[in-house]
Amino acid sequence: MDLLEKTVGDFGKWQLRISICMALLKFPIAWFQLGIVFLAPPTDHWCRQPEDFKLLTVEDWIEHIRPYGNETNYDDTKVKCLMRNVELPHVRELMPCKWGYDYDKSVIHSSIITEFNLVCGKESLVDVTQMTLMLGVLFGNIIFGVMADRIGRKKTLIASIIMQSACGMLSAWSPWLELFLVLRFLMAVANGGTMVTSFVMCMEVVGGIWRIIVPILYQIPFGIGNTLMAGLAYYLRDWRELQLALSVFSGFFIVYIWLIPESPRWLIATGKRKEAAVILEKAAKHNGMDEREVKKAFLAVPETKQEERAKFSSVLKTPNLRKRTLLLCVNWLICGVTFYGFTQYLGQIGSNIYFTVAVGGLITIPGTMMCVFIIKRYGRKWTIASSYFFISLCFLGILLIPTGRFVHDWPRISFAGLGIIGLSIATPALYLFTGELFPTVLRNAGVGGTVMWMRLGSMASPFVISLKTYSAHLPLIILASLTLLQSILILPLPESSALLPDTVKDIEMSEIVNNNDILNGNYLSVPIKVPEEDE
Repeated sequence: MDLLEKTVGDFGKWQLRISICMALLKFPIAWFQLGIVFLAPPTDHWCRQPEDFKLLTVEDWIEHIRPYGNETNYDDTKVKCLMRNVELPHVRELMPCKWGYDYDKSVIHSSIITEFNLVCGKESLVDVTQMTLMLGVLFGNIIFGVMADRIGRKKTLIASIIMQSACGMLSAWSPWLELFLVLRFLMAVANGGTMVTSFVMCMEVVGGIWRIIVPILYQIPFGIGNTLMAGLAYYLRDWRELQLALSVFSGFFIVYIWLIPESPRWLIATGKRKEAAVILEKAAKHNGMDEREVKKAFLAVPETKQEERAKFSSVLKTPNLRKRTLLLCVNWLICGVTFYGFTQYLGQIGSNIYFTVAVGGLITIPGTMMCVFIIKRYGRKWTIASSYFFISLCFLGILLIPTGRFVHDWPRISFAGLGIIGLSIATPALYLFTGELFPTVLRNAGVGGTVMWMRLGSMASPFVISLKTYSAHLPLIILASLTLLQSILILPLPESSALLPDTVKDIEMSEIVNNNDILNGNYLSVPIKVPEEDE
């Protein structure tokens, strides 16, 4: 039996407290990763009225600066950036907006678009803003992932929370776009650290069947956080106020310095047995178990040799680790493309941005709940493979149904909604699967290094969607093909066990266990015996 399970049990009050604390961190993770929806929403704009024309209504002014009839080849989009020369009415050539721009602020009162004038040739800077965030999360997954394996989960997590909140607040006061991008990047680095460390911390304190339930249910607050952000944005329609409020709320999580302990599993794996024993004694007492059994359990387990300091290259040190790492990197890359591709389709449903975002967050909850029951029945690998096959069918369903054939395009919208549910099953399962395939001494580095490829996929997603300019069906064909490929590429990986490997030697020994024996027997509790050096 696993040492932690023997001393504190699979799940009790101690694990419940830590699990809830880790899950609540998904709120700020969602706020900062998806906040661009309200920081830079699509905004209508037109050339600003000079004082001489202030008597005209906005509608009359827009009509006044339009070109005459069909005398120009400018479309309506370009007219928003060009105007007739109102000072020389006889001149037929359009000119750039001489007095700047005005914006439709009926929904969003202020955004980075309206404040930094990200229109008329500067629209790409909105994409740069989001790419900067995803690049930061990518670096955060790697940097903080390795850091957590070296100095511990708790210290890394607290540093991430402080940095995330501080950079978020500073970005809300930034007077320049360039400074905003720098601070947003640093905030994203910390956000990536919070994400990977909290997931691993949550995963390492539970055992048995709870190793499935807790890491999956941990994902639910991400969708709820998205919904809460939509509600807050409804009342705070200035982007600076919204960014500041979200950053301040995320700063409250600094109380975790007193609420959570270091991961006992990491302490044991790195040779810090005394520190682990102190934590486990308190945990056992909290769970109503005899804390004196902790010392007996430690005496029965020989000390393990501490392995080399964690670094990302360590996950490539053996053939089995290389196989797992490379296949997981490809799977996470495709996951990034499909997740954000589907999100864009969901974002097109409805005209009320607050309602759309709120519902989009809530729709992930049923899929996440279903994920627990499906994994218990079929295992991690087959749950992921079948979910992505189902998602591929949803893309094909959207592709085959013509636009405008049905009222409100309800069949296409239904397939998009089903696809989001499919992703909410596959993504938590893939997180769980990834964490279980790496040993404790390399788990943060492994999870962070592989999940970072999801950020690369998210950066590629807008380019895939933009292919609709060549063919309306091309993006859906590519996304359907990628999800089908992913359902195949997950199969060569070994089915994981709920008994977490602690060392690289455990990984090598686990390959001896036949995957079919795990699934046909009790794959949740198959022990992996690691022989001692003198055997």
